[in-house]
Amino acid sequence: MNFEAEIVDQGSLHHFMGVMTMVGNLTNTCTIGICPDKMIFTVSQNQAIEKGMNLWCELRQERVFSKFQMEGISAENNGIFLELGLENVPQTLEAAKNAKALKIKLINRHPESLVLCIELSFASRSRRPVTYDFPVKVIPRNVWKDFREYLFLDAC
Repeated sequence: MNFEAEIVDQGSLHHFMGVMTMVGNLTNTCTIGICPDKMIFTVSQNQAIEKGMNLWCELRQERVFSKFQMEGISAENNGIFLELGLENVPQTLEAAKNAKALKIKLINRHPESLVLCIELSFASRSRRPVTYDFPVKVIPRNVWKDFREYLFLDAC
């Protein structure tokens, strides 16, 4: 299981940050599906702050990411499904308003983490990378069926 992506286009970067901020304002936890050609954010009725709401947001690799590499659990189950706590994500993205690039990587250690490396730019034309680790829960293959209603199993 491996995932690494990068966004260098400013429009795509602002779009991605807007999606993350929107999802973070709606819930404290979301499910992320990483497929060979897209990243999908979902919020189920159980995860939403306002009960009775569902969210599905799909970011296509070719439209948002300049680099997108993933290797799923297996060839027949070529997807990665994560549960991400969003408590600190909106504040992190607010601090990254002047970002020039964003790298995302899944780190396979215990606990697994989704790492955002934000390249900040300053008036002096200097650049500095700032890294944030967000613990994630990898949703194991044997419980994917329990999430069938909203986990986009057929999307990958």
